[in-house]
Amino acid sequence: MKRMVLLLALASTQLLAAPTITAPPPDKLPELAQSLAGRLASKTLAAPDGKQVAVGTILDEARLTTALKTIDQGQGWPAAWLIVTDVAVPYDLILRIQLKEDGTIADPDTMFLAARREWDDDAFDAAFKAATGKKPPREKQRNVVQQSFTKRTVTDYVYNLPKTGAGAKGLLALLPEGSYLRDSTAVDLRDGMRHTVAIVLNNPHFVPADCSTPEGMKTGHRDSGGITVVLTDEKTLTDSLDITDAVKRATGASMLPKTACAPGDTDAGAIDDLVNRQFAGREQVRLLNFAGTSAESKIDGLPVTVGIKKEDGKFKLFVK
Repeated sequence: MKRMVLLLALASTQLLAAPTITAPPPDKLPELAQSLAGRLASKTLAAPDGKQVAVGTILDEARLTTALKTIDQGQGWPAAWLIVTDVAVPYDLILRIQLKEDGTIADPDTMFLAARREWDDDAFDAAFKAATGKKPPREKQRNVVQQSFTKRTVTDYVYNLPKTGAGAKGLLALLPEGSYLRDSTAVDLRDGMRHTVAIVLNNPHFVPADCSTPEGMKTGHRDSGGITVVLTDEKTLTDSLDITDAVKRATGASMLPKTACAPGDTDAGAIDDLVNRQFAGREQVRLLNFAGTSAESKIDGLPVTVGIKKEDGKFKLFVK
């Protein structure tokens, strides 16, 4: 990831007394970034073109860690204005980074998106007034950090999981807490009973692709998490097999294909909308197909096959 760093100290006309707050130790910066990024991820701001943009699509934990390190290197504590430039979008994110007396970072009291420009004292004042309707506060020293990124940030999304176990319906009643039923299909084991094979994700995340790149178009959007195959009869969970390591060995990551890229997926807010709609209107990849004569199926999109064999009179799952 290439990045351009510009640290400016812009003088203001009125001196303000500032509390004595100790700069955080460098090894605490990732922890501070994680905390603040988590608080900002779901917040949305109006872009100059009128679209609502999730802050996390511009400033994620990794980028915030970089920015905090820049503030630290420039001795910008206890407070600095952070301007985040993402070359993938035509506007910049401006927010106040303020240390509290306990050493943590406060929720930004000011945060907005502004059209990209050459940033100097006058440009900052104009953007602030346009966004808030007020003049910026006078400071003894206005610390401004501009952090530029040339690679699109990728945000993953934690699923709101359905109820499982006692009280749940269908196959979900047989699954432990933290399970997400990714795909299931019937399989005929020629014993006169109904059997179902399912792929279950444990504590899953949705990981959107960067559909502006050939690699993103090839992989499409994916799900990540622990991956388990389960086999059930009409009433019980007869076998389960954790295939996370097998998928990692085959592909380098514990991910499953979710849905292909579609026109408009690169638009600001498009993925947030897709997630909010719970993928309504989008065909999801079917992972299993046991329609053949053998009781095994290649997982669609992966060089991994799962199947069922009989051992000591019992049906058992296997992976290869």
